[in-house]
Amino acid sequence: MNRLESSEVRTGSAGRLGVGLIMLALTVGVSACGGSGNAASSTKATPATLTITTPPAAGDIDKVNWALPKGEPSTLDPVKTGDYSPNTVVLNMCEPLMALQPDFSVKPGLAENVTQPDSKTMVFTIRRGVTFWDGTPLTAADVAFSLQRNLDPRNTPVGGALFRSVAAIKATGPLQVTVTFVRHDAQFLNTMASVSSAISEKAFVERAGKNYGSPRAGVMCTGPFKFGKWAAGDRIVLARNDQYWSTKAKAKEFDFVFFTDDSTLTSALLAGQIDGTYEAPLGSIDTLRKASGGKLYYGPSTQSLSIGPVSATGPAADPRVRRALDLAIDKPSLIKNVLHGAGSPLRTFTPQLTWAGDPAKAVYDQGYQGLPDNAAANLAQAKSLIAQAAPATKNLTMVIPSGDQLSLQTATIVQADAHQIGLTISIKQMQPTSFSELFYDPTKRAGIDLIVASGYIEVPGAYYYAPGFVLKDGPFNWTGWSDPQVSKLMTDGQQATDPQVAAKDFVAAQAIFGPADLQISLASLNELLYLNNKITGAPASFAYISSAWAASVGKSQ
Repeated sequence: MNRLESSEVRTGSAGRLGVGLIMLALTVGVSACGGSGNAASSTKATPATLTITTPPAAGDIDKVNWALPKGEPSTLDPVKTGDYSPNTVVLNMCEPLMALQPDFSVKPGLAENVTQPDSKTMVFTIRRGVTFWDGTPLTAADVAFSLQRNLDPRNTPVGGALFRSVAAIKATGPLQVTVTFVRHDAQFLNTMASVSSAISEKAFVERAGKNYGSPRAGVMCTGPFKFGKWAAGDRIVLARNDQYWSTKAKAKEFDFVFFTDDSTLTSALLAGQIDGTYEAPLGSIDTLRKASGGKLYYGPSTQSLSIGPVSATGPAADPRVRRALDLAIDKPSLIKNVLHGAGSPLRTFTPQLTWAGDPAKAVYDQGYQGLPDNAAANLAQAKSLIAQAAPATKNLTMVIPSGDQLSLQTATIVQADAHQIGLTISIKQMQPTSFSELFYDPTKRAGIDLIVASGYIEVPGAYYYAPGFVLKDGPFNWTGWSDPQVSKLMTDGQQATDPQVAAKDFVAAQAIFGPADLQISLASLNELLYLNNKITGAPASFAYISSAWAASVGKSQ
């Protein structure tokens, strides 16, 4: 889903402003610098060369120690999963119906075939011969049950909003599941490549109850790795599933080790104690690039860094104030000094990789290029907008998660740039858990105007992320923004059966909601993957977030 959250904790339907904003606990060891205020940027970041995959593994390996730089997951229950750490682990155990590929395309997963007899019906044929780790055959009843869990609010499903168009999910044969819709949903098939579609054994989940996905109970799925043990505060150990229905994993054991400090992680990578990591520390880019014991890869990604308004009142609720703040920030300078060049300017909150494989890609690309290019600061125009808005107060409070240096560096730059147009921003740090709660609890957002957040989109499709911001009931529409024409275009577009029509409707809506700065998009982030010289095979793109990527990691020679 799209996930929206802080830089460190959870992401999901709500945490998924990628059906997510998530916590990027990335340390940046540079001093903050404000925007230049010129019409053209004073600094330019050199674009990184992006890699989709790393060289294939030459053979099996006994054990891989892998870092979880966002810390320990709170659960491994797929329905409750919506952030970097749990996704990274869960998708290597629990398989969705569709499978996300390194190039962000989607292929059949546990569903070997999908048909659509009419615009409101989708029929999934489940693969024969697939078993859960305990030897129990996978059936349509397990699949229907797993998907239905997203419809029950008692499960607090992170991806519940992704199923808003679903009328019913039923097992219509031993290996057949039929989904019926209230209206056609052009996004739904790609959504089935997300963690929300990951299949668990029905009987096991019912026995485990609320403990499903906990260190005590674990999970029961069909993937290339099976749950081994969860040593709280240290690591989660996965063991190879030697009865896996597809290509077996290269590693006999895969240990996910918890980290919350970038310096500690960097030292462990350089010392060879940790073999690899996604989301390598930004502040350690130069060090890791020069490391003789491994290699740093830059990959394409759907991650983004943004400033989000969180209140329907106050200065940030006014689109003119948000646009002025957008125009005050020198994005190339931020990318160079904070992201160390591992990113690029972004015109809206939906990165272009999201529709890279869509048959209407050209329509989406043309629409994106038609959006205002606010990469360079324009203080004159920003000041003019503030004068027009004439906010009752020019004092705003911006919240970031404590200990997150990426957010702190970003907030400091935004604070300095805002000062140049007459806005005063106070930076408030919250404990990561409390910061995560504000994404789901409106009472936690009281007295806050803005947050620094990073988000990601975990599967392809333009309609996966944007509805959460632009529709009146969207989980991230915290300012109460609405536009009847946008609502109609987005609703019609997602119901369209013709991809070209869906694209044209989205682009028309985007031309309206883009300039409203419902999120002030600062940059698209590159994926940063580090592998030591002993291993290879991992995809270098952000597609790892929704795929069983660990199965391909093995000996480099």
